[in-house]
Amino acid sequence: MIVHVFADTPHHYEPMKRFLLSVPYTHKQAFWVKSAEQALLDPDLITYQSVDALFALIGQADSDTSFIFHGLFDVHIWKKLLFHPISRRCSCVIWGGELYRHFKKNRSFKEYIAQALHALMLRKFKHVQTLNMGDAKLVSKALKRKDVSVLPYPLIGVANPAPEQRTSNTIRVLVGNSAASSNRHKEALESLLPFKALDIEIVVPLNYAGEASYVNEVTAYGEALFGEKFKPIKHMLNKEEYDALLNSVHMTVFSQHRQQGLYVAYTMFLTGKPMFMLSTTTSFTNLTELGFEIDKTEFLSQLSIESFFEKAFSRSKANQQLMQSHFTEDALAPKWAALFESLECN
Repeated sequence: MIVHVFADTPHHYEPMKRFLLSVPYTHKQAFWVKSAEQALLDPDLITYQSVDALFALIGQADSDTSFIFHGLFDVHIWKKLLFHPISRRCSCVIWGGELYRHFKKNRSFKEYIAQALHALMLRKFKHVQTLNMGDAKLVSKALKRKDVSVLPYPLIGVANPAPEQRTSNTIRVLVGNSAASSNRHKEALESLLPFKALDIEIVVPLNYAGEASYVNEVTAYGEALFGEKFKPIKHMLNKEEYDALLNSVHMTVFSQHRQQGLYVAYTMFLTGKPMFMLSTTTSFTNLTELGFEIDKTEFLSQLSIESFFEKAFSRSKANQQLMQSHFTEDALAPKWAALFESLECN
């Protein structure tokens, strides 16, 4: 049996469960998720409330169970796994948040100890996956694990878009993907200032993964720059609402220095809409190497008004075709099945 372990990320584990169960794999899969609730409405989800509760579940698992951690952020889990025999049966998909902490400037001694702990734990794992090749290289550099493979998550439950019917000239720009400060909202907003006079809406999701003080700071800054054209989103959206939001915007601007918000990027590609990223990110490097057409955020403010307007309503058929080939459920299901089969063979 394979057990998938998730943190408290229902926006991720709910669609991923559906996808993983659709993978052509005949053996049993289970899903453990962190939640304050003792039980969730979905009977396929087993909850744990703490690190101790997680390891109590691990202690009850059969000896042939393999574990895949989808994002492994908690240092307390690292400590337990380092000395636990179960680590030999563990694999993980490394997310940006757990990796990029090791590249922060002016880290404390405790943070360097955490990096060493992370490296020692991963050395015991059966498989280590990242979402792109750039992150795989960073894992090798920071955590000394050389045999890192790339296994992306797919864009889940998003159908091919119907042809757009242009009804107005209002340009809706999505900025960032969450309230996390790594989105660098101020820098992204400043890059859009040259286009303030246009009929434009700046849509900014600030509804999860951020501190209240940062949300208030970004809101005040956005309103000072754009007034009523600044449209923060502070209430949680379900998947249908979020997909509808992404379908309603004309372009997305990211100013993150790291891989983040791939669901948003994939949706832009599937719809052929312009996607701006910093060219220094692993996402930009790997996606452009695959052939995706991505605009550089650092050059956004240099566009003329005419070029910006034209770009907002342009669509890339090449990106749509590449998305179908690389990051849809159909494209990635066989690769996930191969990972599951390899766990059974070891």
